[in-house]
Amino acid sequence: MPAISSYAKRQPPQVQSEDAVTVLVTGFGPFLEKFPKNSSWEIASTLPALIPASATNPTPIHIRVHHEPVRVAYKNVVDVVKELHPPKSQLRPQPDIILHIGLAAGRRFFALEQGAHGRGYNKTADVDGELFSDSDAESLFPAEHYPTVLKTSFDTSDVLARWKAFLGYVSVDGDPKIEELPDVRLSPDAGNFLCGFIYYNSLAQYYDVKEDVRPAAFMHVPDLSGSEGKLREGWEVTVALIKALVESRRKSGVQDGGAADAAPERREAEVAGPDNNFE
Repeated sequence: MPAISSYAKRQPPQVQSEDAVTVLVTGFGPFLEKFPKNSSWEIASTLPALIPASATNPTPIHIRVHHEPVRVAYKNVVDVVKELHPPKSQLRPQPDIILHIGLAAGRRFFALEQGAHGRGYNKTADVDGELFSDSDAESLFPAEHYPTVLKTSFDTSDVLARWKAFLGYVSVDGDPKIEELPDVRLSPDAGNFLCGFIYYNSLAQYYDVKEDVRPAAFMHVPDLSGSEGKLREGWEVTVALIKALVESRRKSGVQDGGAADAAPERREAEVAGPDNNFE
């Protein structure tokens, strides 16, 4: 009988992992006849329930996907977002991070949106033919309490650098065409349709609890529904972003150091950006 050392492999050392983090993910349903399948939900609905700890990803990540696509309707979004956040949320454990995903059909890149506007949703009708007037927005998010613009408290530049690293970029300035990797970028705001609306609602729920801690993020994806290969790329980009958000939270935290300077009474009104779904 041969010595054990001649055929038994040494087991790798156990990875020293951090406490698990829970990430809640949402995606949207269809909203135009041209896009009967929304790539945001096609990606979200296939995400793994667990990203285990590894040498390059020391934090175990539990992914909870909202049980159905979010209907592209303003009133529905208001109700859904309230169910995602305490005190109404029944999720246990409560999510540490919320990632919303939406479709930007006119784009050819993936974008991490930095913030959203509280007004300007009275121009493009939802799937029910409804608008969300600025007076409705004022009733829901009165200006004396909520800033006109809310931004994520993630350090988005740090997240972008980690996102690119997880995707295989040599540096944060790497060219996606030269490196033949997915094009991922930062974008200032999520536009003035349902994507911006759900993002602002989610950020506002966090703002109610603690103004300077808003661990919500929003990613816009291009239309990927015509290709299994493109959908797979979108899946990989999303997993990489989730890892980047978790790692950035671990290393840099999610407290917005500039929140004290962003009091509603001092902040000038900002005009909502272009609608990313149709540009």
